[in-house]
Amino acid sequence: MTAAGCGTGGEDLPGDSTGTLTIGIGAKPQSLNPGKNGNGGQNIVQWLAYEPLIRMNSDGSYSPGLATEWGYKGSGNTSFEMTIRTDAKFADGTAVTAKSVVDTLTYYLKNPGPLSHYMAGITSVRAKGDKTVSVSLSQPNPILPTVFSQVANWGDIISPAGLASPGKLSSQMFGAGAYTMDPAQTVDGDHYTFVKNEHYWNKAAVHYDKVVVKVLPDPNTALQTLRGSQIQVDMNATGALAQQARSAGARTIQGPGFNQTLFLVDRAGKTNKPLGDLKVRQALNHAVDRKAIAKALGGAYEASTQISPRGTDGYDKALNDRYPYDPAKAKRLLAEAGYPDGFSMNVLSTSLLDMDTVAQALAQQFAKIGVRADIKSVGTDLNKLISDMSSKRFPVVMFNTGTDMFTNALQNFASPVSPLNPFNSRGKEVTSAFDKLARAQESRQRSAAVELNKAVVDNAWFVPVADTPTYIFTKGITNVGTIGSAGAIDVLKWRPAS
Repeated sequence: MTAAGCGTGGEDLPGDSTGTLTIGIGAKPQSLNPGKNGNGGQNIVQWLAYEPLIRMNSDGSYSPGLATEWGYKGSGNTSFEMTIRTDAKFADGTAVTAKSVVDTLTYYLKNPGPLSHYMAGITSVRAKGDKTVSVSLSQPNPILPTVFSQVANWGDIISPAGLASPGKLSSQMFGAGAYTMDPAQTVDGDHYTFVKNEHYWNKAAVHYDKVVVKVLPDPNTALQTLRGSQIQVDMNATGALAQQARSAGARTIQGPGFNQTLFLVDRAGKTNKPLGDLKVRQALNHAVDRKAIAKALGGAYEASTQISPRGTDGYDKALNDRYPYDPAKAKRLLAEAGYPDGFSMNVLSTSLLDMDTVAQALAQQFAKIGVRADIKSVGTDLNKLISDMSSKRFPVVMFNTGTDMFTNALQNFASPVSPLNPFNSRGKEVTSAFDKLARAQESRQRSAAVELNKAVVDNAWFVPVADTPTYIFTKGITNVGTIGSAGAIDVLKWRPAS
């Protein structure tokens, strides 16, 4: 079991709360229901109102949330136990118990959402006495501490009142977090207001009387709002705006980020036959001038041909030489596959995080080898994006990859319930490497992660383009910390600057 002292983010030092913290995010949450929301910044609303079982710190360590101890039992990563603290209460004053944890996890399992792939293999959750929760799996899952943390939502425990009225979970909050949402000061899609939870178990971690989360879809507008001190944290930050932010007196925080990636989701050619041919997928990779696109994007973008961004456990610099820009070779590969005149493909995209820009650049480069890419953008509508991803109407999707490799795999290609894997792709080399990583003990997980990344690159399941760090701009706060490889930030440690 992992003990409370093994993390670096336990109880905060005593301190009084004061004032209001205002945070800008790039898109409205898909839902206020933790089980129906996504990640990538929008779930900060859950981070405020729901206490996770395990808190992931920005340095990659873990510290206690509602669980004081946790760990795998035996070998093989198929049995996991957590000890639940006895001093925590939900915002309505109801005690948090092992039963409420079991009931919440059972609800999530029975009502899958956008991130349900992270719970891969879990078959049962049960209470053992008053304080212990046991999780059993049918297949290995080595990332359960992350799954039960705030970054994947599944560690967010819901009160009995919330579970009794699940229809209310999309518009109200029923957590045990440091704050609770005030519906009277909230306008869905525009701003969300949180006030202190008087029943929070760790009152020393509450440094603000109020937290407001504003939806600011345009990165330039978000930066101007930060410049004018209308917000203190800009989570819709981009590398291209980092210098402007620094000039405005803001602090720029960066961490392992994401890779702008074209997902060739129909890898078996079920709706777009050419994509089922490895030579076609390799041709698309050779057709891309990644350095030119990265330069045009600006900021800290770097050309990449792998789905693991810099700073994550699967990253291997050598893989970036796998598909050099070679349009002539791309044309030869298409001809060898039986498509000398190219082919057409529908591409789903979004305007978030430069993705439409990258999709358009790719379309121009593909046209040079005879491949016609018809792009449909959903703008910033995340619910529409997820729906269209799952529809099987788009054999190709412009999106991004990130985080450590096992999480990356579950989200992007290894889980049949992920919206980014609508055709349930299978491949001998990829599946074998994934299974090896799933069973790996901690000391061997990094080498297994690199092996899986290489298998994905060799089979050209994606057209990675360029990776960039994740950015947060801040002004007027201190104790910010960094950004973890899974997206963790130390939001409860942020304090007003003196």
